[in-house]
Amino acid sequence: MISQGQKMKMRQKLTKQQVLVAHLLELSSENLEQEIKKEIEENPFLEEVIEDTATVASSDTESESNSDTAALLDPNNEYYSRNAYDYDDYRSPKKQSDETDDTPFQQADETSFQTQLLEQLNLKPITERQQIIGNELIGNIDEAGYMSRNIGIIADDLAIHRNIEVSEQEVEEVLTIIQTFDPAGVGARNLQECLSIQLHRKTAYSPALQNATLIIDKHFDNFANKRYDKICRQLNIDNNDLQQAIELIRSLNPKPCDNNSSTAQSIIPDFYVHRQGDQLSFSINERNLPKLRTDNIYIERLRNEATKQPPSQQRATQDFVEKNSKNAELFISAIQQRYSTLQLVMSAIIKHQRKYFLTGITSDLRPMLQKNIAEETGLDISTVSRVVNQKYVLSEHGVKLLKDFFSNALTKDNGSDVATRAIKEQLKTIIDNEDKTSPITDEELRLLLLQKGFPMARRTVAKYREALDIPTARLRKEL
Repeated sequence: MISQGQKMKMRQKLTKQQVLVAHLLELSSENLEQEIKKEIEENPFLEEVIEDTATVASSDTESESNSDTAALLDPNNEYYSRNAYDYDDYRSPKKQSDETDDTPFQQADETSFQTQLLEQLNLKPITERQQIIGNELIGNIDEAGYMSRNIGIIADDLAIHRNIEVSEQEVEEVLTIIQTFDPAGVGARNLQECLSIQLHRKTAYSPALQNATLIIDKHFDNFANKRYDKICRQLNIDNNDLQQAIELIRSLNPKPCDNNSSTAQSIIPDFYVHRQGDQLSFSINERNLPKLRTDNIYIERLRNEATKQPPSQQRATQDFVEKNSKNAELFISAIQQRYSTLQLVMSAIIKHQRKYFLTGITSDLRPMLQKNIAEETGLDISTVSRVVNQKYVLSEHGVKLLKDFFSNALTKDNGSDVATRAIKEQLKTIIDNEDKTSPITDEELRLLLLQKGFPMARRTVAKYREALDIPTARLRKEL
């Protein structure tokens, strides 16, 4: 039987303001700049504030004197320096400047490797059909220089998108031509083929070259798994001959186009931590961010014009004005809220990790969870997570991801807590200094860490080693 009734229930729903703030919090300084420019283009009531140099200088001086960053950072209101540094190799300060340097730390090359490959293809005496196939192949070479797609799929793409029926053999023949291009190894479909191409391009014969070529072409699996004794038996060579061949292989480039890529990622810090003696301060990277305001003159003009329009058009104009003016105010408010949240979270991080920012020693990193920062700032843990997402901080000790300052704790023998990141650093140091002819096993690593006061299971050692992208002892073995 069908019946009607009333039921009351509660449902949590985010406001438009909350959604916008959450979105902006996740953005880095570089991405935020693009988002602001996009919003300015789309909203006619949002405009960039253009200030002359004198006004900016006066404003900067006033903001320095009235800054409340010190209060957020330290309850004792110590004096904080605002000097920034220009770093060489992410390490030593070269000079002091009154301006924070926003220059990306890695610049991309002007000419892409694909352009260079196309230029070489155009110089080859090939048919128009082969030229089309070559263009398609080069377009599918990844940034490291490898052929990223299957030959059969590329043949299908040529039939679908270029209306050219080609066999896989035809595509293979053109790929072979591309594999003769510079840099040596480009167009390879896997590491073995990449190394083989480079070895076969060498013209100066030597026993080491002959052995290296045989190892890569015929015994690559044994080489990759460091089964050196088996290689020596199969090639009838001694350890000295094998060592020379391996040194030649190591001189090859496993990523032939890596240094020629035009898409190298630039790192622009989102935070700058400054130090003067034992005093710390920080600033948020806003150098390239436009200052925003609503264009109230334009808004009032449209409102006045709406009163003179026919009723139907008047309603449309009023809706347009109200919607966009409200969105402009909402966006400006969200930007301000983002800034306040970043300040709050970063000040708490510096307070927790003060010792590290003074010394730069990884073992000085305190155990810290996002939950700890959320409790201290009164923010939701999801908000803290958005703040630290894909953001970098620059200090005199280099550039680090903000999330690298967060780490679980492990209790030492003496009862004190230590960050797991510090344990990983100890683990890496032990492995870096091991005898490569007899690498240390996970069980031996566990015992060495125990001697340093870090009790843990062997499986935990293996988990930390894998997190550091360090292979097992067998794969670390060298002659």
